[in-house]
Amino acid sequence: MLDTVTFDLWNTLLSNTPPDNQKYRLKRVEKIGKILKRNGREIKFDHLLGAYLKGFEKCKETWRSNLDLSTEEQLKVMFDFLEDEKIVNLPQNLMSHLVEAYVSPILEDPPDLIHGAEEILTLVKRNGYKVGLICNTGTTPGETIRKLLKRLGMIEYFDVTTFSNELKIRKPDPRIFLYTLTQLKSQPQSSVHVGDLVDVDVWGAKNVGMVSVHFYPDQTLCEEILPDFSIKELKELRWILGDSK
Repeated sequence: MLDTVTFDLWNTLLSNTPPDNQKYRLKRVEKIGKILKRNGREIKFDHLLGAYLKGFEKCKETWRSNLDLSTEEQLKVMFDFLEDEKIVNLPQNLMSHLVEAYVSPILEDPPDLIHGAEEILTLVKRNGYKVGLICNTGTTPGETIRKLLKRLGMIEYFDVTTFSNELKIRKPDPRIFLYTLTQLKSQPQSSVHVGDLVDVDVWGAKNVGMVSVHFYPDQTLCEEILPDFSIKELKELRWILGDSK
């Protein structure tokens, strides 16, 4: 009998579109540039943006290994591409301000909820399921996402929130799924995971014995990795869970 539902975050519960990413990227670089300038370390916007983009690609090499980096580590990767003595051995108090600049844009301009997200979370919570979140964080760390979810009125739906930057492990590594289930005191065979990425969410869930649900509003199915269920709208999850209302 199913008693636990875990969700992916980006493009499952919250929108994460290319225009969103571009908006937040430019805002991060702008904020970082202003802080550096105020501290006597002015660097041209174009140079900062170029370093950001190169740093992001470098970070993706780590992410592809299912490992993760802190925000400070990501910034250091970015600054390495500047090759500028002004940002070598930055004092920790300045780095703290830069980290804040890096993570704050998404709180100032929150992304949209995916259609039906609040309704399905309300349903699973009301029906007594244990509810978890398993998120690969990218450029937005778990601490910031918890603040975001609180502002959106969503944090109370989750019994456990697991973020890759805090564990240093990313989906589909089975350890991030098993860690979450352990925190929930749940077993894989009685748990469902819902996510939009076949090679990350479906593959990871299947590998630990969870019921996998592929949410694909704008995607095609993958023939190589077949989920247990596929849904085009989040509300369809209710039928998988046996709620016909």
